[in-house]
Amino acid sequence: MSGQPPRKQLRTNSGTPASQPRGLASPQRRALPQPRTPQQLPSPSLDIDEPPTRPSINVRRYTGDLGDNTIRNAGEQFNKSGPRKGLEADLAGMPGGASPTARNLDRRQRSPNRRYLGIQGSEDHKIYTHNYKGSGQARLLSQFSMLSDGGLDLEGQHIARVAESIEPVVYTCSDDELLEKIQEDLEPALPSYFHKSKQYFLPWTVLHRVLSTATVLRLLRFLNNIDKQRSQSELDALAHKIAPPLNTLGVVNGQFRRTFATLILVDRESMIYSFVDAELNDFALLDIQFEGLKPTSLRFGSLFNGWRSKDIKRFESVRWQLSPTFLAAKRDSDPDPGSSPVSGAGNITYFKRILYNMRSTEEVLPFEPVGREDISGGFADVRFYKLHEDQQDLPRFTRDKSNNPIAVKTLKNESKGTQEQCDAYVNEVYVMERLASALASPHIAKLLATIEVRRTVSKRERSDYHLILEAADRNVEALWSSREWWQRRVVSGEVSYLHLAKWVSRQCYGLTHALWKFHKFPKTDRDINEKTRGLHCDIKPDNLLHYENWNIDDGYDPKGTVDEKLGVIQLSDFGLSSFHSTRSVDSHRVAGDFLNYAAPETDFLLKHSPAAEVWHLGCLFMDFVTWLLEGPEGYERFVDERSTRGLRGERPRFATFTTGGGSPPRTIVEVNPMVLKQATRLSTHPNSSAFTRELCHIAVNYMLVMRDTNQKQKSVDYSSESQQAAADRLTSCQAAEILEGIAHQGDDYFMPSAATVPIVPFDSHKWKRPTLEHHYTLQQLRQISKKVRSGLLPKEAGLTKPAKIVTEK
Repeated sequence: MSGQPPRKQLRTNSGTPASQPRGLASPQRRALPQPRTPQQLPSPSLDIDEPPTRPSINVRRYTGDLGDNTIRNAGEQFNKSGPRKGLEADLAGMPGGASPTARNLDRRQRSPNRRYLGIQGSEDHKIYTHNYKGSGQARLLSQFSMLSDGGLDLEGQHIARVAESIEPVVYTCSDDELLEKIQEDLEPALPSYFHKSKQYFLPWTVLHRVLSTATVLRLLRFLNNIDKQRSQSELDALAHKIAPPLNTLGVVNGQFRRTFATLILVDRESMIYSFVDAELNDFALLDIQFEGLKPTSLRFGSLFNGWRSKDIKRFESVRWQLSPTFLAAKRDSDPDPGSSPVSGAGNITYFKRILYNMRSTEEVLPFEPVGREDISGGFADVRFYKLHEDQQDLPRFTRDKSNNPIAVKTLKNESKGTQEQCDAYVNEVYVMERLASALASPHIAKLLATIEVRRTVSKRERSDYHLILEAADRNVEALWSSREWWQRRVVSGEVSYLHLAKWVSRQCYGLTHALWKFHKFPKTDRDINEKTRGLHCDIKPDNLLHYENWNIDDGYDPKGTVDEKLGVIQLSDFGLSSFHSTRSVDSHRVAGDFLNYAAPETDFLLKHSPAAEVWHLGCLFMDFVTWLLEGPEGYERFVDERSTRGLRGERPRFATFTTGGGSPPRTIVEVNPMVLKQATRLSTHPNSSAFTRELCHIAVNYMLVMRDTNQKQKSVDYSSESQQAAADRLTSCQAAEILEGIAHQGDDYFMPSAATVPIVPFDSHKWKRPTLEHHYTLQQLRQISKKVRSGLLPKEAGLTKPAKIVTEK
C-alpha cells in the first residue's frame, strides 16, 4: 500500500476498522478510482457506474445448415489477399487446420455432405459460432483451437521430442520365431471404456518399441527369403520408409508402422510391399471406407482382392485398435493468435487446444476406468476416466499431472436439434478458450480437449459433443455437505480454523477477481471479437469445482490464492455464458433453470446482468460463512430455513416474493428475512471473527441489494429500495478490491474475537416508512439507513424523531 494517501478509517459491522483494499491492475482498462472501504462504497449520493439504457437484444441463431458458399463468404473477411478461384484456392485461405490428409480435395469431393459441428464443409477447418445480430462479424473458434483427426500429426511431433527415451525391443529369438513373437507383442490388450462400450488398444510406445527400424528390416529380410523379390538396398530403403527413426517424425507422420502391424495381426504381412507401393500409410489406413466387405476407394480396392471376409472384418477393427486417439495441444514458444500461456521452469509455452473429430464409431479413445460414479445434470452428463499416460501430451494442472483422472462432460442432445446442440457446444468451448487465452487465473476451469463423435439415429447423422477437463475432487455443494470431509480435515485438527478461514477469504477474493475479469474482459490485439463484457449466467455451488491437488509449482497462481493443503475453487460450466457489448450486457435475457441464487430481477423479469452475478456472489459468501462457522449441519439447516415459495415454486432462495395490495395487485420483493436473521446469528456466533462479520456485512448490505430494473411493468415493488444501505450493488471490480484487502489481513483478523461495537440485528433495519416520512426527507432516511447498516445504533445514526421508534416485527 505504499504510495497511497492515508484514508479515514470507518467502523464497520465487524466492529473493527475497515480494511484498506489493494488496487488491481487491469490491462486496457482506465485507471480505477481510489479504492474505498465498504462503508464508503456505494452510497446514494455517489456515482457508481450507473448502468446504461437497456435496449432489448435479439439473438439470431442459425436455423439450418451452412452451405459452402456461406462458409466461403465468411472466410473472405479473414483473407484479404485478393480474389480466389476454385475450391483449392478457397481451402488455402482457411486458417487453422491440421494434417495434410484432412485438407485432401479428393476426400472433400467424395463426401461433400460430411459435417463437422453440424455444419457442411467441415473439412475446411473453419468453425464458426452463431452470429449475434449487430456484431457484423462472425466469431472464429479456430482462432483458439485447431482440428485434428485422431491426433496422428501431433503424435509425430511428440514422438520426435521424446525419441531418445524410447528403447526398442531387441528380439534374440530365431527368425522363424520372430513373426510369432511380434504378433504377441502387438496384440491390443489394454481395455478402453467410453460410455458403456469396451474396446482394446495398443499405446504408441509399444508399437514403436516393437517395430523399430532394425526389427522391421530383420522381418523384411525374413519375408524376402521366401519370395526373393527385393534387393538388399531396396529392403534397407523400405525399412526406413515403414519405420523411420523416431527423431525424424514431425507434423506429417507419414510412416507405415501401423499399416505393417495391422497386416501382421491379420496374417497378411507379406502384402506390405503392395501397401507401401500404393502409399497406404498410417494416415490413409484410417481413411479407407468399406461397404460390406469391399472398400469404396478404387485406389485401394485391388489390395483386398482375394481376402477372406473374416480377415477384412479383423482388418477394419484392428487398424483402429492400433491407432488410439492421441490427445495433445499444439505448442510453440512463440504465441499464435488465441493461444493460451502455461508457464514453468522459467519459460512460457503457448498452447492451442485441439478439437478432435472422431471419424468412426470404432475409433478408440484411450480412456481407462477409475471407479468414480457418473454425474448427471440438466444439460450434461459427466463421466470420469484415466487418460493413458502414453497417449497424451497435454498441459496438466494438478500435482498428479498425467495420473490425475479426467472428467468428460457430454452435452445432452436428446431434446435438441443438431444445430442447437452444435451452437451450445461451440459457445461453451469458445468462452473457455477465449478466457484461457487472456486470463492466467487458477479460479477458471481449464479445458484440455474436445471431442466430437458422430452417430446415426433413425438414419440421420448426429453428433455427440464432449469436453475434457481435469477431474475435480468435488464441487462446492458436495464440499459444504460432506460430513466426512469436515470430520477428517477440520474436526481432527488436520486443518486449523485459522488456516480454513484464510483459505475461505482467498477463495472469495479469487472467484470475485476472476468474475470481474470476465465482466470486463481484457481484450488482446489478436482478439477479433469486439464484445468484451462477459456474463456467466449460472453461478451456483454445483458449478464451482474444488481441486485439492492443484499445482502451484508452475507459477500459475499470480494472486497467491491456491493453498497447498486445501487447493482451489474454480468457476466452471460456461454453457450459458456469453459476451456482450457495453450497451447490451445489462439487458441479457435468460431462460431455463432458475437457480437458488437467482437475483430478484432475473427471477421475475428473466433479465440478467453483471449486477445479478454480484447478487450470486453475496449468496455464495453467506453460505461460505455459514459453513465455516457451523459446518455441514449448519449449512444444511440454513438451506432449509430460507426455503420459501416464490414465482417458480418452493426453493431455498435469498429473496422473497409476496403479493401486496392495490389494483392490480403488486408483487413485493425483498431480501429473505431468514437470510437477515442468519447474518445476525453468524455475526454473534462464538467463533465469529472480524473477517466473518465483515463478509456478512458486505454480502447483506452491498450485494444482496434490491435493484429496480423494471422499466415498463410497474406492478413490482422492490421493497426497502429507499431504506437499504446502498443505492445499488457493488460492481465485481469494487468487490474484488475490497476482498483483496481482506484476504491480506493479519492472522488476528481471522481468529475468533468479540465485536468492539454493539451488533445491530440485520433484520431490524426496516422502519415503517409512512411514520418516518413525517419527520425526515427521503435523502435523510437514506443517509440514516446507510449509517445503521454500517454498524451504528439508530440513535447514533441520527434517528431521533419520533421519540419512540416504530419497527416492523
